[in-house]
Amino acid sequence: MIFIHSARYRLDGRMNISRSFGDPCVTGAYKEQSIRGYGQLTKNEDAKIAFHIMTVEDEMEWSVAEDAARGLSVTTNIELCARPMSVALDDYAAGYVYHEDDYEIRRGDIISPYDPLVIDGIVDIDPMTWQVWSTQVSTDPGHIGALKIDFIAAYGPGPYEKDSDREIHDDDYRWWFINDDLDEIDRGDYYVGNYFEIDQYTLTTSGDTRRFISISSPFYNTFLEEELSVLSGMAEIRDHFSYYNLEPAPDARTLAWHEFVIRLSWDDFY
Repeated sequence: MIFIHSARYRLDGRMNISRSFGDPCVTGAYKEQSIRGYGQLTKNEDAKIAFHIMTVEDEMEWSVAEDAARGLSVTTNIELCARPMSVALDDYAAGYVYHEDDYEIRRGDIISPYDPLVIDGIVDIDPMTWQVWSTQVSTDPGHIGALKIDFIAAYGPGPYEKDSDREIHDDDYRWWFINDDLDEIDRGDYYVGNYFEIDQYTLTTSGDTRRFISISSPFYNTFLEEELSVLSGMAEIRDHFSYYNLEPAPDARTLAWHEFVIRLSWDDFY
């Protein structure tokens, strides 16, 4: 499966736009966006999607007339498939057969969402983060705004994960644990990886800016969380974030432009 979409917008007036594409656990991420209000807006967006990987370049600039009935608001939400850090919801006694050494699990202990005890439903867990990157920029009449996002998200299936997609059941596209200690992994030749990287720029010369970021890695027990609000003021934010859990295999899709020249053939459609 290969999906490519390019869109160019020049709009002036009252607008109400909703755009969404992808699927968190088939394309690596899900992106949804809403644009509401009055103004002049230009938008250029390019998206490439294949099994378990997505890349998006989205660039918008807008202005709102001084006499507009109200301002213009742009809300963008990116939801990742990548699993978060998790904690046990209860106490569990020692004696589990999945691990080389018996151990106890206490309520609130961090435990991998890929642990066989979790996968088999023996240990209930609660995610520690939402795995989302959300931004809202609202611009007042008489002012300008901008939002630029360039991101790539990949999430190849891991052990015990099920899906109707044929590639998930093919070891060439999966990763798995080598031993019961859960500290060594192997991957198939076409494993797409588990990572997220984003560059973002937001601007409003007057209005409201809100951000909610909640992302963590169960492989390294690290996380990033941010909740930001700037109300009735100016805000300009630039940031870059990289989140690499598992590297892709040598023959994995990367969604580079030259890859489509090399790989796009009749085999991709049958």
